[in-house]
Amino acid sequence: MGNKVSFGLTNVYYSKITSANEVETYGNPVRLYGAQEFSSEVIGGSERIYADDSVIATLTQNAGRNITLKLTELDNDFKTNILGYIKLANGNLVEINNSKTEKFALGFEFQGDQEARRVWFFKCSVTPINEATKTKGESAEANSISLSIVAEPVQVGNYLITHVVAHKSDENYPAFLTNKPELPVIVGS
Repeated sequence: MGNKVSFGLTNVYYSKITSANEVETYGNPVRLYGAQEFSSEVIGGSERIYADDSVIATLTQNAGRNITLKLTELDNDFKTNILGYIKLANGNLVEINNSKTEKFALGFEFQGDQEARRVWFFKCSVTPINEATKTKGESAEANSISLSIVAEPVQVGNYLITHVVAHKSDENYPAFLTNKPELPVIVGS
């Protein structure tokens, strides 16, 4: 039996995608600390087709997912590896407005009463970040950064996929997030 409830967010990783001769490969996963919240929404939806006073078909479109990942702070390595920031010799970090952001895989774990499922979204892109801070008052409140991410579908045989989920009983579960992501082999594709 699976989870009856889901909760928690931990072990967030990203794996930079590099492309050479139209072949994409994943880099070693890098941990992103300070994960607070994850949400995803399907890009697309469904539409009912009516004829003869009834629904004769439902067309469904899934063009990936819009993801929001909220963190307490964003690691400088993510800024340089994915967002295109440049670190100067003196240690300063410069945002380059006309740099190209890099594609990456996004992995994480969320808890439940029975399972601690682990997930990899295979092909993600992120928009530049918005930052905000405020003065301390009678109590200190931590700032947070939200990443707006799009997870695109990836072709695997005859299928378009966005992500894969591992369960505790799966043979690859222990190293699922720390090994480079691997596209699944789907029998019959």
